[in-house]
Amino acid sequence: MLRRFVSANCTRRTTLTLQDSIRKDLLVLWLSIAAVAMVLVALLILLVQQSAGPQLARARGQASVSCEALRAGAARLHMGAPGDSSVSPSSQKLPGAQAILDLVLRDRPGMEGGFWQTDAGVVAYAFPTYDGTGIKRDPPSAELERIVATAQRALQTNGLVTDIRPGLREAVVFSACPIDSPPHVLAAWTLTRVTLISADVVNPLILTLSLLLCMVVLSGVCLGRMLARWRQQSAQLQAQLAQAERLAALGRMSAGLAHEIRNPLGTMRMKVENAMAAGADVREARIAGAMESVLSQTQRLESLVSSLLALTQPLRVDRQSVDLVAFLDEQIQVHAIAAQRAGVRLARSVDSDLTEAASSSAWFDPTQLARAFDNLLLNALAHTREGGSIELGARRASPGRLLLWVADDGAGVPVELRDTLFEPFATGRSGGSGLGLALVREIVQAHGGRVTLAETAQGARIEMEFPWPTS
Repeated sequence: MLRRFVSANCTRRTTLTLQDSIRKDLLVLWLSIAAVAMVLVALLILLVQQSAGPQLARARGQASVSCEALRAGAARLHMGAPGDSSVSPSSQKLPGAQAILDLVLRDRPGMEGGFWQTDAGVVAYAFPTYDGTGIKRDPPSAELERIVATAQRALQTNGLVTDIRPGLREAVVFSACPIDSPPHVLAAWTLTRVTLISADVVNPLILTLSLLLCMVVLSGVCLGRMLARWRQQSAQLQAQLAQAERLAALGRMSAGLAHEIRNPLGTMRMKVENAMAAGADVREARIAGAMESVLSQTQRLESLVSSLLALTQPLRVDRQSVDLVAFLDEQIQVHAIAAQRAGVRLARSVDSDLTEAASSSAWFDPTQLARAFDNLLLNALAHTREGGSIELGARRASPGRLLLWVADDGAGVPVELRDTLFEPFATGRSGGSGLGLALVREIVQAHGGRVTLAETAQGARIEMEFPWPTS
């Protein structure tokens, strides 16, 4: 008893220590996750502030206004005279085009534009705010295809057309609008490059992402180490708990075994002492009674030892094809005389689909299962009053499952025994060893099944469920 108490206290202290360790590890993990979350929030705020949406909307509006200004200027102003040396050769066909482009685009930083003619292509181009060396007079060849497509769409729809070519670090905003200048078919176009992520944002962003990645990696490593330590501590705790459970089970079994052995020994000692102390006239009769008692208690001890051996030795199940109905009838016949003496009726209840010849064959070890039914029927006979009844039954529990049961209408199982009914030495019957139902459980589990105490309005009902191969 003292050992079990010490072992339980040690297990309790170990459990508390493990809980404290887990609590600290979880706190560290939570703080790490909180730090990562804060970094993510800061990154999201930065990205929202640098969102491309407002920039693109502003650039699109400026492109539209500039394109409309180019269209108005080309329609109202007289373009320079032929041979004017201030215009490029490509604009000689449209006098004044270069002046209009420079005038409109000089207040639009980063915006370039020109005029496009159906039969001649780009006939005028300007980029007044070009920050390179010299003056840029050649339209961007990489964007020429998109410029032409936008201008054609503007002429086809006879209205302003804007288009955006998205990119990771830079987006390009195109706009085009038709110009009413007979006999030419012209379209004015503009092009603006919008920097989505500037250089002063890229470096902090890369640094932030690097820090975030490092934190995630470190958090993963710490979590892995914590999980490994938890698994090790959990394995140690499970081993200690298993040891404590084994000691507790051994203690319960030892106490039950001592009780079951002490009672027969006490009975034999009392009978022998009475016989030896009797007078000469009754000594012979007392000795004969004592011998009968010794023989009876010896048989009880032999039964106890046999049951213990059956529980401690592994059960070897030899499954066979068994006629289920005939098997149940045989169990009834074995206990028919004892039931008749007790005034108890034995009955069989089998579902109709199991009584057919093709469906009545079950697959189990008949010898071992007969032992289980012996214990169940003896237990039911001991708890059923005269005039009562005991039922042996069988039915299909579900596809591939067979349910067998023994039910009686006796006093039932006391509430305090229901949780430990199938444990060794758990009995509410005077003279019972408490090993019968434990042996039943071992036999059923050896077949891959389970045994339970079912809920009933009266008496007790022990159900055994087995796997039943469908083929």
